[in-house]
Amino acid sequence: MIRRLLFTATGLAAAFALFAQPATASTSPTSMWPANALDLRLGAYFPGSSGDRFFGGETQLTAGLDFRLASSGGLTPSATDAYFDYMGGAKNSGYVHSGGIGLDVRALTGPAFFGAGLGLYNTSVRLTDGTSLNRTGPGGKVFAGLGLGGMTTVQLDYHIVPQALGVNPSGLGLEVGFRL
Repeated sequence: MIRRLLFTATGLAAAFALFAQPATASTSPTSMWPANALDLRLGAYFPGSSGDRFFGGETQLTAGLDFRLASSGGLTPSATDAYFDYMGGAKNSGYVHSGGIGLDVRALTGPAFFGAGLGLYNTSVRLTDGTSLNRTGPGGKVFAGLGLGGMTTVQLDYHIVPQALGVNPSGLGLEVGFRL
């Protein structure tokens, strides 16, 4: 299920990239963050709870797509994104997968940015004995990052996601982003 969702998200990312409007050159901080841009983020996820580390692994995969809905310049440049985030892993005959969709707002300060997002997340947990449960509920993230030049960013984020079967998959992610 998650694999199919990731393949679908990747296909959508490719389609959006194909039809996205090109950015115009500008010296403003928002030139790096044009509207209708699609970014792919890939990296490592470090869960905060021992239960998540036991069933999902100490270091897990994180991936995300950000679609820029709007950006504004001026004294306080900002951008609004629709996002999809996935975090998960498998270990000890169990697994922990979390995914969410939502909206985030980011403040832009030259190549650096920071912000927060709120959305709807689903957590799926399977324990060693085969017991499994999905739980959907509100979640969110706070993040900060830096543009590395060109169309690449590095981002540190903390995700707060729903618990399932006593496993809390909230944790810290470190990702590299690419403009598609």
